[in-house]
Amino acid sequence: MKTLKAFKTKQGSWQVNFCESGKQKALYLGRDFTAASSDRVARIVSDILSCRKRGDSLPLEILRRIDALPDRVRRSFYRLGLADGTRSFSLANLVAAVSESKSHLSLKTRESYIQCGELLIEFFGRECLLDTISKSDCENFKSFLSGRFSFCTVSHRIGRCRTMFRHAVDAEWISKNPFDKVPGGSTVNHDRQVYVDREKIYKVMAHCRHDRDRLLLALARFGGLRIPSEVNRLRFCDFVDNEIRIHSETKTGARSVPLFGEVREILDRIVVNLGKNYMPSDLVFVKLGNFSQRVLLAICAAGVARWTKLFVNLRSSCITDMVDCRYSEKMLDSMFGNSAAVRSLHYIQFRKERDYSRALEDNARMLKMLREGTVENVLSVQEIDELLVFRDLLVNRFGTGKKAL
Repeated sequence: MKTLKAFKTKQGSWQVNFCESGKQKALYLGRDFTAASSDRVARIVSDILSCRKRGDSLPLEILRRIDALPDRVRRSFYRLGLADGTRSFSLANLVAAVSESKSHLSLKTRESYIQCGELLIEFFGRECLLDTISKSDCENFKSFLSGRFSFCTVSHRIGRCRTMFRHAVDAEWISKNPFDKVPGGSTVNHDRQVYVDREKIYKVMAHCRHDRDRLLLALARFGGLRIPSEVNRLRFCDFVDNEIRIHSETKTGARSVPLFGEVREILDRIVVNLGKNYMPSDLVFVKLGNFSQRVLLAICAAGVARWTKLFVNLRSSCITDMVDCRYSEKMLDSMFGNSAAVRSLHYIQFRKERDYSRALEDNARMLKMLREGTVENVLSVQEIDELLVFRDLLVNRFGTGKKAL
């Protein structure tokens, strides 16, 4: 469609003439406009007519440009039917606005919002108006997701949708959030948690082709780093004395992690191999490439069963070891960049075979001492508390009856 142009009348006022549905219409701007500002309004009218010719709803950008016009001109847009005065925004407008507002987040987070937007559009349609979506519609959307994804993914998607519609409420596009009272459910699937012991990870590291892949595994399993977000910017100078310094651009900001022997050993070997090419300011991982595929090949070569959530479970295993060592909450928060709630929910693993066996042994020992009346003579208060830790863990987490213990 040819771009419209504004023109100045003999009386000195500006107006835009256009034709819609075979009818000639005129948008009067007045004398306060200049040639440049009048042409900008004409371009808005031209873009609106192009959208209508294609059968598309008005993009968010055009709605914003209309909102920025003076009240008198905006009312003329409504009167001529160029825009809807009720300010009804479509789902496509919301997805575009959220995508723009989340541009500062990490790529993975942005992708999750994009995926949610695509699912919403698939279910409701691009032209669906936000103020027509009810709580029952959201419940039906949740059922739609349940037929395609696991319960954890459904819960995550519902949370993202709730955030997206909260954006619409904050922008005053709708009065209330229809997802507010839609329960998401649990985001934790303990069946996918796998404890990777030291023997297993040593076997995998032995079959890695490069030391940098071994270092990647060691940083995850023995340093608890997030892979790849917390290693992308690591430089050799970040390994200082007895600590690894994590950059402030990462998810939890700047922090430091103890430099354990398993990591130091591989790092020293890399530095020696570099020789004269070693520069402290160089990146440790210049290009990660398809690191997950290389690790999977090493797992296969080692004859080790592949575990789910490849690097997340390595970090989780590291945190579980630290918790078993009874380090303070403050130290764990400082090292791993998690709150106690998140750590307990997502990272501390329950090793059923080992913990059940230990709990039964502790219970038998305690029962024997109680019957013989020798508990107070043999054990200190602290030792008795330690014996009861696993009993409490079983009761609180799995609902095991106290009588059985």
